[in-house]
Amino acid sequence: MKVYHGYTGVSFSRPVITMGVFDGVHLGHRMLLRRVTEEAVRDGGDAVAVTFDPHPRIVLTGDPGHLSFLTDLDERTELLRETGIGHLVVIPFTPELSRMTASSFVESILCRHLGVRHLVTGFNHHFGRQHEGDSKTIMECSARMGFRVTREDAFIIDGEAVSSSLVRKILGEGNIEKAASLLGYDYFIRGRVVSGRKIGRNMGFPTANISPLFAHKLIPRTGVYAVEATVEDRPEKYIAMLNIGLRPTIAGGDGVRTIEVHLIDFSGDLYGKVVTVSFRHRLRDEMKFENVDALAAQLACDRETTIALLRR
Repeated sequence: MKVYHGYTGVSFSRPVITMGVFDGVHLGHRMLLRRVTEEAVRDGGDAVAVTFDPHPRIVLTGDPGHLSFLTDLDERTELLRETGIGHLVVIPFTPELSRMTASSFVESILCRHLGVRHLVTGFNHHFGRQHEGDSKTIMECSARMGFRVTREDAFIIDGEAVSSSLVRKILGEGNIEKAASLLGYDYFIRGRVVSGRKIGRNMGFPTANISPLFAHKLIPRTGVYAVEATVEDRPEKYIAMLNIGLRPTIAGGDGVRTIEVHLIDFSGDLYGKVVTVSFRHRLRDEMKFENVDALAAQLACDRETTIALLRR
């Protein structure tokens, strides 16, 4: 997959294009991208996905600090590469672009710069100034500007249309197995290991405190999880257990939610390393125990459960 940052000076042969943020690159996105690839093969042209960075909501909201998303641009690019799409055009989303009307966007960017011959859209696609552009807008533009349009139906699982917002909601509830069924892969967080209070080490469960690389990365519901972990520069996958929460049993807690992972059968220094954790099972809620010994006993049970689940 070739990646282009910006749309000027880009040239394609008979391009079949789809566009969107593609947050999470879930199964609905993958169905859409598969259709683009099929149509491009049929037309003898290039399969092109157009995306935006940063996420438009980060630019448009007055308080982006509370926003959370499934993937950053690097993660989206990796996942889009897996779909087999031939070309990815990344358009910087700016306040100026947000004020462009939908028809101007189609005429200027899709037609004049990218040369669209065939546009494939999702079932609920909206774009342009104040989300004014919809399927009616696209059909009007296609008649006036001379390109074909295909509108894909929703991808339905268990009676619900798969969408990024649905996946975010489900992860917020802690239902990571269902989220994986909608994404087509295990949800993951990539972060750098930072210094902690070494409390886990003193209990026999050394943990790595993870600071997500993406400031707006969605963190699943507070609780204990069985995960698989990889460490930069190491090919191995490690069975691990992970806690998201406030550490209520530990005296002197600062009330800040942390992400701590204990890699089973790992030895070595993790500080400063980038670790990726993929969520496999949610084990339990975070709990407050009578003392540290009771917490350590529960952690031992959690470790055995994690090993049983992930080595099955």
